[in-house]
Amino acid sequence: MSGVSPVEMLVERPTLPGTEQVAVWWGYFDELASWTWDVEPGRPMTVHVYTPGDSVRLLLNGAEVPGGAATPERATATFTVPYASGELTAVAGRDGEEIGRTTLGTVGAPAALRLVPDVTDLTTSRDDLAHVLVEVTDSHGRLVPDATLKVMFQVDGAGELAAVGNGNPHNVDSFRQPRRHTWHGQALAILRPAKRPGRVTLTASAPGLRPAALTLTVGQQRARSDRGQP
Repeated sequence: MSGVSPVEMLVERPTLPGTEQVAVWWGYFDELASWTWDVEPGRPMTVHVYTPGDSVRLLLNGAEVPGGAATPERATATFTVPYASGELTAVAGRDGEEIGRTTLGTVGAPAALRLVPDVTDLTTSRDDLAHVLVEVTDSHGRLVPDATLKVMFQVDGAGELAAVGNGNPHNVDSFRQPRRHTWHGQALAILRPAKRPGRVTLTASAPGLRPAALTLTVGQQRARSDRGQP
């Protein structure tokens, strides 16, 4: 089916000794698309693989992980994997044929910020916005999936910082302040253009990390071709 992923993989966040996660009714696991965890080697990790297929294989650094529920039940296969840094790959199949695979890799320490906008330019319309994803990356440009760092924002030129966010349901800080902590290694900055053409620059910085800057052109708002229409 178009638009449906053949396989996704998430790892449960480790719990305290003697406890476990339980997802009942409409609940869900505290899980993350990450194979970067601050745990001792060999620590059992619970891995969920989601797929419409009828079989799943799990590979850790190229070696197949034995045991575990390799046959999906309600589209989910669950494995217990002794933690080791490297690459964890899930391979989904149907009727003996591979339908997809996905890999999670261990990343390095936070080293830099990266800005990813959803648009390449703006107009002078006050309803025109740029949503800029802020990502914490390691020295190889890979997302650090559980980095929690305070990011500061500065906007110069033809625009302003309309809002910030991070998706964390427990974060109740003001979304109008020029700062935000990342959640799962990411945050969001929303730019609003000025009423005049020009260029707007967003700079993001965090202690100990290489900052990132992004410049967008703000062009004159084009007249509507359907003027007079409701």
